[in-house]
Amino acid sequence: MPKQISYVSIWSNDLAANRHVFATVLGIPIAYEDEEVVVFQTDGAQLVLQRAVDADANLAGSVAIGFSSDNLARLTQRLREDGQRLDVELETFDNQQRVTAMRLPTGQLVEFVGD
Repeated sequence: MPKQISYVSIWSNDLAANRHVFATVLGIPIAYEDEEVVVFQTDGAQLVLQRAVDADANLAGSVAIGFSSDNLARLTQRLREDGQRLDVELETFDNQQRVTAMRLPTGQLVEFVGD
């Protein structure tokens, strides 16, 4: 089941402007960055800024929340049995992170990461 909020992701078509606010104005340390993403590390969850361009351009301004899970397969099965809309089911990204992603009835994305 979900253990804690792991990250909050903000999609932006102006990554540099948002990076400036969080890094320079607020002083939140950057854990990782490249041309498409900036990951900030707080004492709790990570804040992830993602570039909304090309196929992801429609995501500009949207926010996703990610929870860590100690049993992702069981959680995915529970969501499936309940009839939740799953956009991603137990996929492995970057050969590291297993993810299941669902849409709330109001359209927001909630991601679950874990084993």
